[in-house]
Amino acid sequence: MMKKKYSTLFFSVAVLFSPLSSALETVEFQYLSPTNPADRQAQSAIKESQINQLFAELANQYFPFSQRLTVQYGSEEGPLYDPDTHTIHIPYEFYQQALQYFIGNNYQEKFGRSAQLGTIDTLLHTLLHEGGHAYIADRNIPILGKEEDAVDNFAAIMMIEYVEGGDDAAISAADMFAFESQQRPDYYDWGEYIDEHSFDLQRYFSTLCLV
Repeated sequence: MMKKKYSTLFFSVAVLFSPLSSALETVEFQYLSPTNPADRQAQSAIKESQINQLFAELANQYFPFSQRLTVQYGSEEGPLYDPDTHTIHIPYEFYQQALQYFIGNNYQEKFGRSAQLGTIDTLLHTLLHEGGHAYIADRNIPILGKEEDAVDNFAAIMMIEYVEGGDDAAISAADMFAFESQQRPDYYDWGEYIDEHSFDLQRYFSTLCLV
């Protein structure tokens, strides 16, 4: 089984069965105009990472959509998938927040992986997570419950099995869950027990178990 190549800083896509142009026809990417320097930095980093090409090719090969999926960067809300418009929304702020988590936790010094790469790892996991929601809706796949856990596992497995270096990337994405958990109080709010998502630490350990 061949894997998509995963470089030390950026993604380089190895096209297996079909031209990349056809993959990009399956998934359309849009960038809303940045409104501040931080947004411009996020937009530039996302474009340079080639993560969109990787996501599009993975979708084309392993979870093709019957109708074109739109990924829109710069939305005010998200990350989320909107089934009404078949669109994944990713705010530029999400990239910046993730980057600050990795920088603040001295990721390079502790784990030998740059904060920028950890952020791109997290973004790939997020794209695949929301892409999982989109595929379920697109193909009308019956899910009886725990859809959030299902697409978490889907994202991790896609990275581990089909992206070169994807196991390390999945660990970085899991670390992001751990960082977010550290920012929470020692107790959970009652509303979190009925949330669609598992607790951040549960998501962290679940991903590590898959790796």
